[in-house]
Parts: sequence; structure tokens; C-alpha cells
Amino acid sequence: MYPKNPVKLPDGMDIHDWMETKKKQFPDRLRNYSPYANSYKMMFYRKQFTKFGSYISCGAYVRQTGKNAVELIEMVSNVNYADYSISQIPKGGELGPMNEKERTEILLPCIEEFLTPPQTKE
Repeated sequence: MYPKNPVKLPDGMDIHDWMETKKKQFPDRLRNYSPYANSYKMMFYRKQFTKFGSYISCGAYVRQTGKNAVELIEMVSNVNYADYSISQIPKGGELGPMNEKERTEILLPCIEEFLTPPQTKE
């Protein structure tokens, strides 16, 4: 579970508006779908590589919990060699977090990057 839950949505937005805005903000780095009425499964790929040249991605289940808030649960991180710029299923990788260090150094920075408010389109 994301430690800063609930995440406040911008005024006038519901989860669907917000996820559409996120998709426009990160057109090549965000994959999502809506399995239920007010929820999404998302996978976000960071721009940053690891020192080994692999990609870091994170996923979460995002659900609307109030009129202006969502929460992120069931978070997972993945370090792999898949290229997010093309449609390719990741090959291998390490799911996590496995421990507190990986949670704070890999998973949470990825989630925080996803949550950054849009400034400009990439």
C-alpha cells in the first residue's frame, strides 16, 4: 500500500479523467486498463535506467475511494530489459519489493514519478 494514501485528485476530476490525463502526460511509459467501474491496473516505466542499463517499472491497483481521492494498493516493482518504447512483453525481471531498501530505492521513487503533476507532454 502506498504510504501517502489517499492521493488527492485535481479539482473537478474523477479517476477516469485523472488516468486519461496521466496517459497524455506519459504516452509511451504508462499502460493501464480498467477492470472495474472505479479502478485501474497500471504499469509505469521510469525514464531512468539502472546502472546495469535495465528499465525500472512499477505497477499498482488504483481505486477511487472518495469524490476527490484515489488510493494505490498492491504495488509491485519490476527491473527488466524490456524496451517500453515498443510494444513488447517484459522478458524476465525481478518483481518486488523484496525488502525495505528496494521498496524505498526502487518502488516508491517509481510511484512518485508517476504521481508528478503534468507540466508538459514528454
